[in-house]
Amino acid sequence: MPKKKSTLKISKAKAQTIKAQAILPGVAASPGIAIGKAFLLAEDHGKAEAPTIAEAQIPVEIEKLKKALDKTREEVRRDGFYTENKLGKEQAEIFDYHRMMLEDQYFIADVIAVIRQQRRSAAYAFAEYLDQYAEQFKQKDKVFRERIADVHDIKRRVLRHLRGETWPLSNLPAEARIVVAHELTPSLTLSLNRQKITACAADLGGKTSHAALLMRSYGIPAVVGLHNIAGTIKNGDRLIVDGYQGRVLINPDRATLAHYQAEQNKHAAKTKKLAQLRALPAETLDQHHVELAANVEFAEEVDAVMVSGAAGIGLLRTEYLYLGRADLPGEEEQYREYHRIAVAVAPQPVIIRTMDLGADKCPQCIDIPAEANPMLGWRAIRISLEKTDIFIAQIKAILRANTQGNVRLLLPMISSIDELEKALEVIEQAKRKLEQAGQVFAPDTEIGVMIEVPSAALLAEAIAERVDFFSIGTNDLVQYLLAVDRGNDRIAHLYANLNPAVLRLIKNVIDAAHRYGVWVGMCGEMAADRLVTALLVGMGIDELSVSPIDVPEIKKIIRGTDYREAKKLARQALAFSTTREIREFMQQYMQPRFKDIIL
Repeated sequence: MPKKKSTLKISKAKAQTIKAQAILPGVAASPGIAIGKAFLLAEDHGKAEAPTIAEAQIPVEIEKLKKALDKTREEVRRDGFYTENKLGKEQAEIFDYHRMMLEDQYFIADVIAVIRQQRRSAAYAFAEYLDQYAEQFKQKDKVFRERIADVHDIKRRVLRHLRGETWPLSNLPAEARIVVAHELTPSLTLSLNRQKITACAADLGGKTSHAALLMRSYGIPAVVGLHNIAGTIKNGDRLIVDGYQGRVLINPDRATLAHYQAEQNKHAAKTKKLAQLRALPAETLDQHHVELAANVEFAEEVDAVMVSGAAGIGLLRTEYLYLGRADLPGEEEQYREYHRIAVAVAPQPVIIRTMDLGADKCPQCIDIPAEANPMLGWRAIRISLEKTDIFIAQIKAILRANTQGNVRLLLPMISSIDELEKALEVIEQAKRKLEQAGQVFAPDTEIGVMIEVPSAALLAEAIAERVDFFSIGTNDLVQYLLAVDRGNDRIAHLYANLNPAVLRLIKNVIDAAHRYGVWVGMCGEMAADRLVTALLVGMGIDELSVSPIDVPEIKKIIRGTDYREAKKLARQALAFSTTREIREFMQQYMQPRFKDIIL
């Protein structure tokens, strides 16, 4: 389930008045709005001259390389130490990968071999080797591709020491600037002076890159994936970086500038006000409680959960442990990761979803063949039930991690009772293995099912007899129910959370679960849709799990809703027969009550 963007919106009327020399679309890497002058970093692709050196020069170049590596290792160690102290242990782990590469003796031996055998300079041999290494990543999955920036970062660090160069930001003007670069690397991001940098924009990069994670930790607005902003702007150009919509405006007109300045002020005031709700429970005006948790895609986001006001983690996606690597994560590695997160969040709950691989998440460590229709193919629980050794290792790690009693296990993509019973039997096998090994674990760990396939929704009562909780995954449920590929722009308008068929099916699932004493959560995109929050509360949802950034506004809506009135609202909405009627009805109800949230 992809993360929902923050909801700072611009109405259609306002959007038509926005003018600039150019408006470049990109990827929203870190939320916020910044207005300022551009500081263009001269692009250094790490190219190095390739002279043929004399035989006698070989030991000199090897010694230069070793010294440069030593300096870089010390630099990486300092950066990791600084990051852990300032931003937390999770963010510091970014530099572990850099350190491991720099300490890899096989890698160093290969570079030295190029110096000796081809009689090339240390700079050329190192740059050539790292370029070939990065090229291999381009052929792999998304996580590997996003780590290319880390390879480039290491290359630039070492080349800088080989050449005796200074940091690229050492000549930054005194006044605050927006840094524009071809690529943002972790070391470049870490070197940013928060007093001088208001935002960043880059040609390359993705939302899950290490640099993007650091940007979010710093609270610096950033837009990446802009393709050619570095070749479009000049030093001193006035820019607006919109980290909500994921775009950069170059030399905007006065009206656009005034509009974004107003949006900046409005959002700052709203954020300050919403922060007052952080410690308050998500309960309605008449004291009906709704669990409000956060979705987590990477361990680095746990800190954001803690400060958002969320009551724990409603969905911990575990795919990040499998993606971007050639080997499978072992039971011990997974146990340490899950246990660390569970302890950090305790006593609040952590719902850990077993691997939801396949479709658009194909790791190198599991051979997943190409399919004509992967969204309906070999994925999620279907892979787990065939690769039971991998599945058992993950289950054992989850059960062992539940030392605080706050961990719950969630099974994705269940489509039949047969499939569920097979999964439950594998869980029992994992428990027996743990018992035989004499390992400490929590045998009574709650087990839940994601309701994201229409057949599971129709079998809700039978499933409820066998599990402890439901989590409705609306992203897949809606597209399967309505036969709409939400990634297809041509038919995206048909993908509608407020389609009456969607609402009625969700209501049936909630009612069926409650008849068996099973609580129901929702972790899909619909859970963060402000227009339907009160409606979901009225339908009887027990828990909502959203991105950390969405928590404050959803909490405000819940706290401003009367449960008895919401139940009446739900009955009225469910009586309509078209999406348009329901949307207009909800707009009329929500907009007057939450003017600062519903536009």
